Amino acid sequence: MKPSLAVRTSCWCAEHPSAVIALWLIFVAVAELPGLTGTARLGDGSLSDPDVAANWWPVVAAPIAVVVSAPFSRLLLLVSALFISIVTATSAAVLDAVSESAAMSPLAGNAALLVVITVAVQHMLFALCRSREAVASGNDASRAARIVASTAGNAALVSGGALAVSLTAVALVAAPELAPLATAVLVVVLVATVASLSLLPALNDRVLASSRPLPPLPSALKVGVLPRFVRPTAVTAGVLTLAIAAVYGSMRVFSSPACAGCRPLAADLDVCGVTTMLVVLGLATLVAYRRPVVAVATFLLNGVAVLAALGMLVLLVDPLPGWAPMVLVVALLVPANHLQVYLLHRLRSETLAGMSRRNTVAHARRRAWSASGGALLVTVVMWLVWGLTERGDVREFALATTLVLVVDTTIVRFLLLPRLAVLGERTSWWRPVK
Repeated sequence: MKPSLAVRTSCWCAEHPSAVIALWLIFVAVAELPGLTGTARLGDGSLSDPDVAANWWPVVAAPIAVVVSAPFSRLLLLVSALFISIVTATSAAVLDAVSESAAMSPLAGNAALLVVITVAVQHMLFALCRSREAVASGNDASRAARIVASTAGNAALVSGGALAVSLTAVALVAAPELAPLATAVLVVVLVATVASLSLLPALNDRVLASSRPLPPLPSALKVGVLPRFVRPTAVTAGVLTLAIAAVYGSMRVFSSPACAGCRPLAADLDVCGVTTMLVVLGLATLVAYRRPVVAVATFLLNGVAVLAALGMLVLLVDPLPGWAPMVLVVALLVPANHLQVYLLHRLRSETLAGMSRRNTVAHARRRAWSASGGALLVTVVMWLVWGLTERGDVREFALATTLVLVVDTTIVRFLLLPRLAVLGERTSWWRPVK
């Protein structure tokens, strides 16, 4: 079977790492030259304006470097810092250029940059973990690069393509006020996807070709044998919390229970835009995996996650600013979709390998957590730092979003999604075992 375009592109970049890295560095240097992208950037401010970015950016960069590099060697620290810096700088330059033709507020630019850092960290950790597995299986650097390209590269292409289509649809059919935010996130998602298919394989090749072996992953934390009732009790509490938040969020979308002076969220939430994004993401999943169960699970779980997030946001932020609901939806679904695609890749691989349903769920979640757990930690740190360095509504929103992302990752993606996706086992996946 002929390799896909993503595999061929990633393999070519892995074979020519010096040229690819040099091209990206030249592009960033040229794009960041003063005056190249104009003077009126991101509405009334710019990414270089201290009132927009300098209050939180240096504080965010340091925790990211520490958290991402903790399980890795100094070489991987350099790779991580270089990849995140290039992707962020490129996204900022492109956003500055796009903001000249599309009215884009500093809030949209900051939210988009937080999203792209999260997505870049996810891509990087997924690729590095796949590299470890490939090397541990006895593959040389060339073969390991091809394995990473065919797994993590395809996952990046599927998730990035699905999000690009959904955000484009939202920008076209949603309210005019939502178009700048959708455009900003669309730009950064495209930059992160292109970088994960070109720059990341080139940097990863340098790591694989190093004479020093990759350090082992840190061992799992042992907490002893827990009583039998602890795990089901925790799972039940998490699901009930999610259900209550989703019910309350659905009630607040169209009404204001127990709050006569509160406006329904539908007044500030573009229901058409949110529905379009959910439907397109479900259809994109169906096209990618050709499995109705996965597509329906994607649509339902994303819908529940959005309603629960809105319910928690209303409870935690009072009064609720009009821009908060839509920013929360986009900030939630974009990184969640990347994590979901990676989990589906793991579930599909284990199912086609012949594992039982129970072992498939346990094995896929265990192997995916090494990457997604680190990405979640970086995301929490970023939103916390942004919230602690801002004031007023933005501060409350950022802190509430931190809690929303933790609940979505742990309950929706790692608890509910795997159990729904393995229904039917291997007979439901479109590609048979060879």
